[in-house]
Amino acid sequence: MRLSLALLCLAIPGLPQPLTIGVEGGVRLSRDPQIYDPIIDRSNSKPYLVGPMIEVRLPFHFAFETDALYSRLGNTSYIPLIANESYIRTIANSWEFPLLVKYRLPVPRVHPYVSVGVAPRRAGGRINTIHYGFYPSDVTFSSVDWHAHDQAFVLGGGVGVKLWHIRITPEIRYLRWEVPSRPSSSDAAYYLRVPQNEAQVLLGIGWPAR
Repeated sequence: MRLSLALLCLAIPGLPQPLTIGVEGGVRLSRDPQIYDPIIDRSNSKPYLVGPMIEVRLPFHFAFETDALYSRLGNTSYIPLIANESYIRTIANSWEFPLLVKYRLPVPRVHPYVSVGVAPRRAGGRINTIHYGFYPSDVTFSSVDWHAHDQAFVLGGGVGVKLWHIRITPEIRYLRWEVPSRPSSSDAAYYLRVPQNEAQVLLGIGWPAR
């Protein structure tokens, strides 16, 4: 949280600077961790990420970028006990909000850059459970809503290419998520089997707002 506030404070002096608004999309290369056999433990997470982005140019080749990236996460577990079987499916709508400070290297035409920052994540969804008892008619259903959060340290790099009035920025990001060994109900890892180390490949398309 302190690092997030510090990054926002760094961006305040750059508000009068050129502003770029656009969209960011890509895929997560890292898979969800698997705890049990794949027959009884399956990830339902989607690899895509997509959302809006804003970048503010700062002096001395620096810039500040913030995104709002949506993704779909989830998993399904099967508990095969005798006369006591359960299917548990967890689904989630996830929003990541990366706050990044970028430094552009003074290279003409293709402008390489590195970025560092944090990515708070807010996730919420539902846990659906189907329970089978001893008798064929002994079937019960339950559904519980949940909300949780976590954050990651972000390190990235890419290039910026200007094509007419459009800026195209392919980028690779590494995220180190905070995954507690004993997560509480306020942690996303309490509901989802999320990876601690994650790699993302993203492509941004932006238009100068002024």
